[in-house]
Amino acid sequence: MEGNRKGKKNIRIHKLQERTGRGMVIKKISETQIQQAPLDVHRDDHYIFILQKSGSSKMSLEFREVELNGYGVFYMLPAQVHQIHRFQETDGWVLAIDTLIIEEKYRIIFEEVVLQQRPLLPDEGRWGRMLQCIEALYSLFEQPEQSYIGPTVIHNLASAYIGLIAEAYLCNEHGSGPVETRPKIITRQFKKCLRLRFKELKSPGAYASELCLSLSYLNEAVKSVTGFTVGYWIQQEVILEAKRLLLYTNLTVKQIAFSIGYEDHAYFSRLFSKATGSSPLKFRLSYHV
Repeated sequence: MEGNRKGKKNIRIHKLQERTGRGMVIKKISETQIQQAPLDVHRDDHYIFILQKSGSSKMSLEFREVELNGYGVFYMLPAQVHQIHRFQETDGWVLAIDTLIIEEKYRIIFEEVVLQQRPLLPDEGRWGRMLQCIEALYSLFEQPEQSYIGPTVIHNLASAYIGLIAEAYLCNEHGSGPVETRPKIITRQFKKCLRLRFKELKSPGAYASELCLSLSYLNEAVKSVTGFTVGYWIQQEVILEAKRLLLYTNLTVKQIAFSIGYEDHAYFSRLFSKATGSSPLKFRLSYHV
């Protein structure tokens, strides 16, 4: 066992910003992709949404197999270990999108409300609206020349599309799903607490105290479910909010640092640079070029 552990490689993390500066990538799944070799096991730092009109697909998610036959939708959360095994005679779309673009109310549904993350077959009405949305989104996204308002329209369409998927999962959740394992329940409680209090609580120990758990047990539970420690998720939530403020407000870096709980803005800038590979100002400029 020990020898096997030493031989294992770290699971790769695919970063969306290394692929695009637009905050999302939309790909059409078609028969031309059937023969492609499956991707290695990896994690993403962003959301993945799959809408399948026909055919079949198979993937693994957190060490369980997921199959989608015929039509349906499915999503994968940031940091989840997964691998796409095949698309067979498949017609549909894959949307990879930055977490900061997704509205908080939709994140809560995907990350906290849904107990069983599995493919969903929406009713006829929702399915039709999803198709209209993704077709329009893909068409606009593929246009080489974007108008001045093009990116705004694309973001709004993406939000509407994701909202439709969130609504379908929310409606499906009533009365479904078995009892969760203790680590998953703890992880859900931690993430809810984190989302509400990350501006004031910055240490893993503070969250352990809030949940009346030992730090070692909280870390063990969260890492067993997500693959990452409590400290990692605290940093991710802080950086995500900082990115939002950098992109969607005119606040200075000093003001942003103070608003998310850092009195020392120089320390915050170092933290941001270490986590993203870019200073706060460079990050802001990269999205407004």
